Formats: sequence, structure tokens, C-alpha cells
Amino acid sequence: MRSQVFTKLRFWLAFPFVISAFKWREHKHWRRIIPRRWLTPAGVIAVDLALFEPPSGLDLKIVDEFAKTRDETLGLIKRQTIFTLLVFVFLLANYLNVGLDVSVAGFSLRYSKGIPEGLLLIANLIACYTIILQANCSMLDATIRSVIGLATPTELQTLYLIRYFPHEHFGRYQPFNMPHLVPSRSLRALTRITAILFVMLLIATTLAFSACNLFLLVYHLWINPSFGAWSTLLLVYILALGFVAILYIALTRLRLPYLDYTVNNELELLGQIDPRRHKMRLQEIYGDLTKDRQDLRDRGYLRKET
Repeated sequence: MRSQVFTKLRFWLAFPFVISAFKWREHKHWRRIIPRRWLTPAGVIAVDLALFEPPSGLDLKIVDEFAKTRDETLGLIKRQTIFTLLVFVFLLANYLNVGLDVSVAGFSLRYSKGIPEGLLLIANLIACYTIILQANCSMLDATIRSVIGLATPTELQTLYLIRYFPHEHFGRYQPFNMPHLVPSRSLRALTRITAILFVMLLIATTLAFSACNLFLLVYHLWINPSFGAWSTLLLVYILALGFVAILYIALTRLRLPYLDYTVNNELELLGQIDPRRHKMRLQEIYGDLTKDRQDLRDRGYLRKET
């Protein structure tokens, strides 16, 4: 009797550790079977189009079509960005007591009650729309790059990228057919310093723009509101809009985890063409996990299948 009690006590004391260790082994096993791949949305497009094999091959005409749409969208983005900048300059100038009137699309802006709140709301709504357009442009850019990589000679790909992405190309042209032509140490140092300074200025400009937007929001809608509680409510709404915009940027720009179920396709094909090999492959993939799970069932840590 005492021996049975001791056995049960030891079983339940070991139970959480045994189950936790099994869950960890199971997790690692599934990660080997279904690996996680970190890809940007542009990376997903590149991988997907690399598997695309049209009957007549890829034609660069499709690049021109995508580039035309992309350029039109970029033009709209530029106009919206200029409008947003004009709004911030107008509000900052009036905060600093600098008399400034701005005319946008035939409308003359003069500082009066309610104007800052309306302009801040419109500017931030336009900024969110601009972020959506930029995400779409990013997908078009990824498509153009993929087609160029698949349909053009390797020697000309850099030139094609400069042609279709002049706004992104930074630095010198590196010759493809002259690998022996290497830039000098001073030229490499100058290129590196220029690139670092360019990135630093770009980051500083972005931070200054964001800080300016936040300051104007807090000043006009919290410190110096024109409509009392309505101004505070508008501030909360715009801040929530900004938070959602940040999440959207993360979803459309950053590397995110995807689960790769390639093994399922392999098993499906094997089941159709070679059932014997299919059974062997199932054992190779799931054999250790099945054996581990059955061992815990036999020891009483997992329920037996009915």
C-alpha cells in the first residue's frame, strides 16, 4: 500500500516536468517538419514569381505596364506628401508668430479658430492613405525587380534597375564584366562615409518630421484646445490612427514569420506515384514523434487513443 502511494506521488510530482519536456521536444520536431521562414511581403512576391513559368516566357512589356502604374501612384504620393508638409509649415509658422498664408489647390489658408484641428485631422488621414499607397508601390516594385531578374541578362540587370528605380539607386555603378576594376581604398571609404551620412540625415529628417507632428498634435489638441473635450477626443483618435498605421507598416514592410508546409506537397505527390515510398517517408518524418508520444501513453502520462 505504501509502495503504491509512493509510486503515485512520484508520478504526479514528475508529471508537469515530463509533459513540459515532451511539449518542448514536440515543438522542436514540428519546427523541423514545418520550418518558419522570415520574409517581407516583397520577398514573398519574389519567391512566388521565381516559380512562375509562363508558356511564352516573361516579356519586359509587363515591366513597362507595372512601372507606369507605379509612377502614377508615386506622383500621387508626392503630391500628398507636399500637402502634408505645407500643413505642418503653416501650423509651425503660426505657432512661432510668423505670419504665413498658404494657398493649396486654389484654397487660401488663414489662421483662425478650428483651422489647426481640421488641418491636423486631414493631414494625418492623408498620411495613412499615403502609407497604403506606398505599400502597394512596394509590391509593384518587388514584381518589377523579380521580372527583371528573370527576363534580362545578368550583365544588364543593374542598368535595368537604375532605369526603373532611379529614386532608389544610390552610389556608383559596379561593372559586371570587369571584376578586376576595383575601387581604391579612398574611394571605398568615401562611398561608405557618404552612405552613412545619408542614412543618418534620412533618419534625423524622419524623426524631426514625426516629432513635429506629435508636438503640433499635443499643442493644438491638448495644451491649447479650441473645442474643449472634442479636441481631446480628436487627439485620441489621431493617436489611435497613428498606432494602427505603425502596425500596418510592420505588416507590409518588415520580415514576418511564415510556416512552410512544403512537406505536405511532398507527401501528397508520393502518395500518388509511390505508395511504398510514401509510407517510408511518413515514418522518416513522424516516426520519432509518434514513438515518443506512444511511450508517454504507455507510461500513463498521456491518454491512450480510443
